[in-house]
Amino acid sequence: MASIRIIDVLNKIYGPKGLPFPSRPNEGEGAAIAGGFTIGNNEVKERSDLGTLGTPVRKYDNEDLGSYVFLPATIDGVELENPLVIVSGEKMIVETDIVDVGTVFEKVFTRPYDISIICTLIGENKAWPESKLKKMAALYKKDDLVTLKCALTDIFLQPKNNFLITRISMLDAQGAENVEIIQFDGRSNINFKLELI
Repeated sequence: MASIRIIDVLNKIYGPKGLPFPSRPNEGEGAAIAGGFTIGNNEVKERSDLGTLGTPVRKYDNEDLGSYVFLPATIDGVELENPLVIVSGEKMIVETDIVDVGTVFEKVFTRPYDISIICTLIGENKAWPESKLKKMAALYKKDDLVTLKCALTDIFLQPKNNFLITRISMLDAQGAENVEIIQFDGRSNINFKLELI
């Protein structure tokens, strides 16, 4: 039975990331040693500042020895397993060149956000995660606006009916039998009011 590490799969998809520090500092003679210091308020926030209760920043998994998922995400109340959320935005700018003066920039509008969500589904007891895969496929097949809830996306999106899934991809799981990696791609939505005058 093949076994993989999630970090290795994500490194293959996005490329390797360097370590924050290349090696341990010298501990021998002449090595600089920092003196004592105090840490300010080290209380960890569990919810974002948005809304009355805020969106959870961490989700603790009591079944897995208290490990947690940072920035958990749900789509229409369905929890996404091991989500990695990527948001990118773009402004529509019109550039007008004026002879002997320069270029004038005019913002026309802000385009919808492009959002990608990569979920790593892991089967229990080293089994293929078929039931989890069916839940993800059902989200894609809705063909309607959905509500994406995540502390990261709450900063950019409206609270409800804020996401349209436009694409689903099954990424390479490096031959692991108990892992499927799914990528949702979509666009943000804003409700408009039409006023007739």
